[in-house]
Amino acid sequence: MNDTAQIIVAVIGTGVTLLGILAGLLVSLFRILRQDIDSRHKEGRQDMAALRQEVRAEIAALNTRIDALRQELRTDIGALHSRIDALYQALFNHKDPAA
Repeated sequence: MNDTAQIIVAVIGTGVTLLGILAGLLVSLFRILRQDIDSRHKEGRQDMAALRQEVRAEIAALNTRIDALRQELRTDIGALHSRIDALYQALFNHKDPAA
């Protein structure tokens, strides 16, 4: 009976040891995975910051082009108004030679 108790204690001790090793491996793998996720997250944030800067630069360039087009449009509208005024003056200020 004494040998049976020693065998049971040895089997239980071996099982507990194996469970401890397994738990240690799982904790180590979790830490490695977490570090990998953190580094990827950091890289992703840096990539997003760079992309955000590029988008801001593109928007600034587009705003500059839009402002230039607006100014050109205002100039063209001003010239059109001048031509319309000249045509109006030519039509309605024309003196009738019969009068």
